[in-house]
Amino acid sequence: MPSALHQLVGSVTDTYIVVAEYSRPGVNRPSLWEVDGLHGARWFAKQHAGPKLHRREVDAYGKWTVALGADRAPELIASDVETCTVLVTAVPGRSLDTLRLPAEQERTAYEQAGELLARHHTAAADEPTTKVTEETWDSTAAKLLDDAAPHVPEHEITLVQALVKEAPPLLPQVAAHGDYMPKNWMWDETEQRLRVIDFERAELQPAARRDFSRLRYRILLQRPDLLAAFHHGYGRQLTEQELAACRAYAALDALDSLSWGITHRDIGLVDEAHTMLENLRQESGGRLWGGWGQ
Repeated sequence: MPSALHQLVGSVTDTYIVVAEYSRPGVNRPSLWEVDGLHGARWFAKQHAGPKLHRREVDAYGKWTVALGADRAPELIASDVETCTVLVTAVPGRSLDTLRLPAEQERTAYEQAGELLARHHTAAADEPTTKVTEETWDSTAAKLLDDAAPHVPEHEITLVQALVKEAPPLLPQVAAHGDYMPKNWMWDETEQRLRVIDFERAELQPAARRDFSRLRYRILLQRPDLLAAFHHGYGRQLTEQELAACRAYAALDALDSLSWGITHRDIGLVDEAHTMLENLRQESGGRLWGGWGQ
């Protein structure tokens, strides 16, 4: 564990043991260590890949995670802005994407995931928001398409071009988690209770930007049972405007993920991007090409 993290943990306790490392290689990936202290205390020491990710996570713990309810997220114990480090409490359970649950239990987990996301989204109700203009959308889409063209198959570029031709509908911004996927949901099978971790991508943005679109096009469209459970927990279905925004945002997100995954040889990310694009193609084929692909 780096000296910066030893110093951060040392500011909290004199006695601790580093028991595991969970870091992943690559750009914009945090370094993460599990730490045991006295009397059963467990923490995670984390060094962010940059100041923006560090600021987002610290701000989320300071302002938004309280909305999830007691014991539904880690607590921030210490942080240091100069070294981009944080120390947070460990929460019970295992990452949901590593578990094979009975169908009823899995639906319960997704229902709780929807409920917790609804709470998180309302946490910034009083904060000022900014708007994404059509001009900003067009320039962002054009740059991403140009950057991806040398690496991504032409038929995928064509699909994304069709899906991002129009800017997504203007939607209110919420306190978004930014990476709201099963890998960041900790499921405690004994308690039948879900908790949420990893807030380094939390920021004010439309809920469709990542929170809805990633989950929808990577998982939920192939699992109508989980789709129903999630939105039952969230408290409502998506509006037509939100669905349109999800398609546009998901198309750019999938293209960005595919391009990055190919150039950095991240097979897992490439597979997720292909899943998103295939689901977008199946859902939007008739709308885009008059029935082609149905």
